[in-house]
Amino acid sequence: MNFSARNVKEMGMLGKTARLLVTFLLLVAAIPGTLAAQEQSWEYAVTPYLWFLSLDGDVTVKGHKADVDLDFDDIWDELNIAGMVEFKARKGHWGLYGDVIYANLGKDTSIGGVGVDPDMNVLWTNFGGLYRLGTWGLTDESSKQFPTLTVDTYLTLRYTYLDVELDFKNVPLPDVDGDQDWVEPVFGVRTIWDLSERWRLSLAGDIGGIAFGSDFAWGAHGLIGYGFGLFGHDNATLFGGYRALSQDYTDGHGNNKFEWDVTLHGPIAGLQITF
Repeated sequence: MNFSARNVKEMGMLGKTARLLVTFLLLVAAIPGTLAAQEQSWEYAVTPYLWFLSLDGDVTVKGHKADVDLDFDDIWDELNIAGMVEFKARKGHWGLYGDVIYANLGKDTSIGGVGVDPDMNVLWTNFGGLYRLGTWGLTDESSKQFPTLTVDTYLTLRYTYLDVELDFKNVPLPDVDGDQDWVEPVFGVRTIWDLSERWRLSLAGDIGGIAFGSDFAWGAHGLIGYGFGLFGHDNATLFGGYRALSQDYTDGHGNNKFEWDVTLHGPIAGLQITF
């Protein structure tokens, strides 16, 4: 694990920013939920997960461009530290949603024959509200409970923080480093297909940026889950599937240009615990 004093300082700053953002969004999103569903109890879900991602795209720091294409093996070899967790809280039709991913990545590459060793600290935090449109049975037989379809919509703010350093090898060029952060709106739809008492399929897609933040961003996932009892309660779902996240963000020009045009995608696996 490569975790320097600089990393500690950066994470402390990011922690303060994230806490402020979380507090603001929780206060805003909780107001309509409290008014709309006073008589129902809150339902919570926490989901730690792993994302075995590939990374395709380009990063430009102070006018210097680097190819950052990484496959699963590259990510695994170069990953120094990572943490991923999702949470949801719902009361009636209204709810709160959040997702946090942090990773430290890098892989030796080359630009025009010049060796480059990029080091990237990446943080995404996604917080906001969700609204359940409803649940519908998909069978005409009244005696059958399954299958059913549930549709959720969500509107969140995604905070992205990037700290990228380009270390040029065997050439008389100074190292280049820079950081960038931005917030962008994200709107999405999630469908939940309860196929049986145990098996569940989830499909979701969203778009972001446009109004502010990224020039354009999109995300999607498809998951299959199996429900079971944990600690004596029927409250856990083990799932696996595939997830993708793409962002196209540009700031500045010429020698001050910062660009993050990257798509992350790969298999995902996790455990959702409800209470």
